[in-house]
Parts: sequence; C-alpha cells; structure tokens
Amino acid sequence: QQELQSVAPRRKKVLYDVEHRNGSWLITTNVNDSPNMRLMVSPAVPDSAAHWTLLKFGETPLFDGGLERALDEVVPFRHHVVASGREGGIPRIWIISLDENDQVKKPLERLDFEEEAYDVGLGPNELYDSSHVVVSYDSLVTPPQSIRVDMSDPTSPRTVLKQTHVPGYVKEDYGCERTMVKSRDGTTEIPVSIVYRKNVMEEFRASHKPMPVHLNGYGSYGCCEEADFGVTRLPLLERGMVYVIAHVRGGGEMGRQWYEEPMGAKYLCKKNTFNDFVDVAQWLVEEKQWTTPDLLSCEGRSAGGLLIGASINQAPHLFRAAILGVPFVDVVATMIDSTIPLTSGEWEEWGNPNEEKYHQYMMEYSPINNVQNGATYPSCLLTGGLHDPRVQYWEPAKFAAELRHNHVPESSGPVCLKIDMAAGHFSASDRYKYYKELAFDYAFLLDQLGLHTT
Repeated sequence: QQELQSVAPRRKKVLYDVEHRNGSWLITTNVNDSPNMRLMVSPAVPDSAAHWTLLKFGETPLFDGGLERALDEVVPFRHHVVASGREGGIPRIWIISLDENDQVKKPLERLDFEEEAYDVGLGPNELYDSSHVVVSYDSLVTPPQSIRVDMSDPTSPRTVLKQTHVPGYVKEDYGCERTMVKSRDGTTEIPVSIVYRKNVMEEFRASHKPMPVHLNGYGSYGCCEEADFGVTRLPLLERGMVYVIAHVRGGGEMGRQWYEEPMGAKYLCKKNTFNDFVDVAQWLVEEKQWTTPDLLSCEGRSAGGLLIGASINQAPHLFRAAILGVPFVDVVATMIDSTIPLTSGEWEEWGNPNEEKYHQYMMEYSPINNVQNGATYPSCLLTGGLHDPRVQYWEPAKFAAELRHNHVPESSGPVCLKIDMAAGHFSASDRYKYYKELAFDYAFLLDQLGLHTT
C-alpha cells in the first residue's frame, strides 16, 4: 500500500486544480500571481511544481492567465481537451485538439452561438474515449438545452439532445441584447444583458414612450449573474417590462480581476459594485432614455440586497421601487461580531471591521449607516426568513425602521417588511410556496409601478 503524495506543495495564494490525462497532469493555476488561471502541463509525478509549463500551440500559450480570458476548468478526452471559462463577460467553451504525441495540433477553437447573451457550460461527459462533447446551453430567450458537439469539427451541425419545454412560450416573441455601459471612471465597461418582448420594444421605437424597466444585480464573491433563461421572469415581460441584468464589479463576469483588488470590487474597492449599478441605472434613464425614474425598479437578494440598499442611498431619486430580498444591510455590526457563525469567514470578502481601515471604509457604504435624512426614497419591499443563518431577520427589520425614520413620508414610497416565519436564506423550499412568495414580490412591484391593471 502506497502513501498518499501531493501533486505540488502548498504555496501562499497559489490555487491549482489537476486533471490526469495519458501520463500527464493538466493543471489550472494562478501561479506567479496571474490575474486568471493558466493552463499548464507536467509529467504525472509527485511534487511536480518544478515541471509545470504552459500548454502551447507552437509558441503561443493557450491560457496564459492574462486579462483576456478566464479559465475555470478542463475535461480531458482521448484526442482532445475541453476547457470552460469566460471571455468578453460571457461563459465560453474551447476545444483543444491533440496529436498522437499529445502536442496541440491546431489553434484554440471556441464554440460560438448566434445569440448575443447566453449561458453555456459543460454537461455530463463521462466517456474518455469520445469524439463528442455535451454542453448545456440557454439564454435570456432560449430554454435550457443539452447539445452534442463534434470535437473534431466544432463548426459542424450540432445535435440538440434535449430541451426544456415551457408551455405556452413562443421564443420568437422575445428579443435579447448584450451591451457595454461605461462607468463613471471613464474607462471600465460594464456588461449589461437585456430581455424584452419584441412588440414592446417596437412600440417604444415608434413612439419613444418610456417603458417600465426592472434592473437586477448581485456583484459579490466573484459570483456571476448569467444571462440565462428564467421562466419566472415571463410574468414581468408579459406586462410590458424590460428586464435588465447589470453585471457589476464584484462578480466574476470579466474574470478574476472583475472581483479582486484593485480593479474589481472587494475589500477597499467595494464601492465599485454600487457605483456600477447606479451608472447603469443612469444610462437607462439619461442616455438610452428607455425609462424614467417613475418607471424604473431594482432588485437584489442577500449580498445583492446590500447592492440595492447602497444604490438607493446613493441615488434615491433614480428608482420608483426596490425589492431587497434577505438583504445584507447592517454590514459593520454583523462583520464586527465574530460570535456569528459565518462572520470570520466573511472577512475574506469584506475585510475585518475590527481593523480601522476596513471599519472606516465599510461605514461609508453600509446601507443602514448611510440612509439620507430628509430624502425622498423609492417604495421598498424588504423580506427575511426567521431561520436564516446567513442574514438574520433583524437586518431587514432594522433597515426598514431606519428608512421609515429618515425618509420624507409624504413624497417617499411605502417601506414594507415581510418576514417568513418558516423560511431560511433561500426562501420557501416548497415549489408552490416559492411561487406564492414570488407572486407577492411581483404584485408589490407591479402595483408601485402602476402596472397592476395590465
């Protein structure tokens, strides 16, 4: 019986994942402080770090860890390696073809799709000796599909193995777009995904009458808000709303640098998340002129609730209604208390407010500490769960009280608080109860935007 051996010794701030293929390690790693993951190869031996070299086509590295492409994972096959990651803010899949000597025999081939904004990932691929790869695909207007792709010729016709059936849904009635919005710093381009009914957009182009727009965002932990299909989004679209996703900094849409300091939105640059969101809202109102503040709503859950809370504090005049689901809004008080089970781990995201530099910075954006006194605020619906271990119910309760105390009641919208006495962080686990809770949120939204009769 042999002892367990490590592929490479542990090193500070070095991440790596390993796949085995034909006597070699395929390594995805950020070694040498690369902003994104590199793809490296070495003999399949213990303590192999000294043998790691970039996988190349000729003299060109396939994934060098630079800002252009972000690599997430690789899946090995007998004659190919399939890589998944991100490029241009969109999930991507690439095919790497290898010859009999395991050398890359042609340039990296990316799978392209017709729609501007979509979500694609690797499906279950258990057969090593296969010439085809199965990918999962959906978009803002296309329900989820499983597609089989010939790795020897990725541009050849593809086979849809399975597609989710959505009763009554007619894809041709809907349109989607992907665009970039310049942030207030004058250089950063914020990806924005948009979906709408085509007749609604055609009517706007003919009349220029403002449309109701719902803006959604998250922007934390390096998590991506994908341009994927959402059947629960259809009731809003059917009532003439345009649904917009702002892929703000703090997520991972543009690669690891979209999340990490100094260009992303972590630690002492977290305000970039909120600035980006407000900049997209202003673009919709002022530059695009699709909507007005009276017809613009916003929504976010958990850390996305922090985003919404900070955004309506920064620009309360921009929004008519806001939904804050289980919102993380009492940032400093929560992060300073290490007796809360998740707090100390969260210092890796926000910083430790027991240190002065982080305390001061967090106080400048924590929603509960920055409600504008005497300002007109949008209508707000705050929800929470009594058994939520991540964002305790008192956070939305305290923020609701702070809003009611400081806003101008005559000109501001109502501040509604709804605590589910049986739910945790992810709302109701029962499917039908979840739809009931979502219907409540939508009823509030449509009522405040004056769309309850549509």
